[in-house]
Amino acid sequence: MAILVISFDAVGDLAFRAMAADAARYPNIAAFRRRACFRGGIRTAFVSNTYPVHTTVSTGKPPNVHGIVSNLLPARASGERPWAQMARLIKAKTIWDAAREKGLKTAAMLWPVTCGAKIDFHMPEVHPEKGQNLFLRSLMYGSVFFQLGAIARHWRKLAAGLKGHGQPSLDDFTVSVTCDLLRRKKPDLALVHLIAYDTIFHYAGSRGDEIETARQSLDRNLGRLLESWGDGTVIVFSDHSQLDVDENVDLRETFGDAVYEQAGGCAFVSCSGAGIGERPWFERFLTEAEMEESGFAGKGLTGIAAKPGFVFCEEGGYRGAHSYPSTTKTTPFSTPLREMVLIRIRTMRGGIRMPESPT
Repeated sequence: MAILVISFDAVGDLAFRAMAADAARYPNIAAFRRRACFRGGIRTAFVSNTYPVHTTVSTGKPPNVHGIVSNLLPARASGERPWAQMARLIKAKTIWDAAREKGLKTAAMLWPVTCGAKIDFHMPEVHPEKGQNLFLRSLMYGSVFFQLGAIARHWRKLAAGLKGHGQPSLDDFTVSVTCDLLRRKKPDLALVHLIAYDTIFHYAGSRGDEIETARQSLDRNLGRLLESWGDGTVIVFSDHSQLDVDENVDLRETFGDAVYEQAGGCAFVSCSGAGIGERPWFERFLTEAEMEESGFAGKGLTGIAAKPGFVFCEEGGYRGAHSYPSTTKTTPFSTPLREMVLIRIRTMRGGIRMPESPT
């Protein structure tokens, strides 16, 4: 039996429940919720950023085992931090590897950490480094002829998705390509990453008018995917939620090169914790268990959690953020990281099975 996995990036449990309860504005999500088996309250992997969590979903292993502990790799001598996007960096068996071993057809659309993966129909999520061309890198790391055909058929939507923030037009392009793929190629396993909600929440927060555009996009694109999908299992999940942010904090202004990683709702520094507790952005130090799961234990680092409303980042401009510990207090429209969505329609009766996540 075929499996379609849809990632609603950054849509937490309460946000999903609110949309599912409003059939007038979100008819496809409401209808899907009524037909599906639903489970909320699942604790996501920590640190709860997109690449570590999606790799946990892809492997069933926590970050300290599968090796993807951050969206980014350590800084090079030039100071540049490449994205942790290459599939060869994953240290555990993935769901697409398991499917390939059984001779099944696989597909992935903008699924994180799949660059260079052996996937039959593949358009990877690519972050080109300085001087690299996005399209050439995407062709290099994915399925050449599949991508060329997809771009030729849907180039107008792709062009719209590459302008400005690019969302929700980029998701519309992704779903258009995926719908063609589902109807024409009928893969046994298809992975689809929808990013609009996460992108828009980062720069608008839950209080901005723009976030409604993202919600409408999710509803519309879920309906399109379900209409194109044949008989089989559909799984919708979220990697993490987001919290509203009032103040951006660059720890390098205080600790300089002692800052190892600013991950959003948490950070890791190579100095002692002396005096940190007096800072207005300080919530608490990360526990030994959190340090171990995150993959940052054993590096001589101190883990710090930000208070709600603060985010640790270098660039600034955030109105929403994630990677806070699962105990972080929240507002009614922002959910804790313990509230990851998992919904499934139809029961898997054979073929491959998604790995059991320990978290």
